Amino acid sequence: MKKKILDAFKEPFQKQESIINLLIGGVLTFFPVINLIALGYLGIKLKKKIEQDRSCIKWEENIKALFMRGVFLLGIGISYVIIPVLLMFLGGRFMLSLSGGKILSLFYFRGQVLNIIGTLLLLIALYFLPFAICLYLEENDIKKGFQMRKILEKIFMVAKEYTIVYVIIIGLLALSLAFTLLLLNWVTGFLISGFVFFYDGLVITNILSKFFPRKSITISLLGVSE
Repeated sequence: MKKKILDAFKEPFQKQESIINLLIGGVLTFFPVINLIALGYLGIKLKKKIEQDRSCIKWEENIKALFMRGVFLLGIGISYVIIPVLLMFLGGRFMLSLSGGKILSLFYFRGQVLNIIGTLLLLIALYFLPFAICLYLEENDIKKGFQMRKILEKIFMVAKEYTIVYVIIIGLLALSLAFTLLLLNWVTGFLISGFVFFYDGLVITNILSKFFPRKSITISLLGVSE
């Protein structure tokens, strides 16, 4: 498992073509809306890896397909995190506005509770999201990304490995946020953020493709099947 994870981090730099794709994706990720093309590239790359298709993705020939794939991926992501984010936003409003700055006020306490609930729900949603995306890409059906039973079946097959992968993904994104927002000045962080997060996307894509159970292996919550 360790080797697979290390290979996932190295892969974006192993070939000249991979480095060029990293640079293109990093530039596109920098711009709002256009970054959906880069997101779509990651989605199609993951789909090809799941299907063990080694063919290259050509940016210039697939702009529309990449953009639409990015739109669907963004839609799935928003659907999973919208409720936790709203709860955290509401909690922040309670703590910063309605409490009047009084730590001992009832509104401040309610805000803290909402923030805790929102954070826990966000972590749970993010736990299911990676395999939800993989299932959607494998079946090419957006409804599959919301079928919790099928998602759980996939997770249960590699529960230990998947949990480690989840922790790595969360840690990688947290480190990238800290690096771009806290360790660098805002101008430098802003300019390189596209490359940092597109690299993260490539790593996450590589990791998921190595541990996601493909169609040929299935398991039912009621029993095992092939």
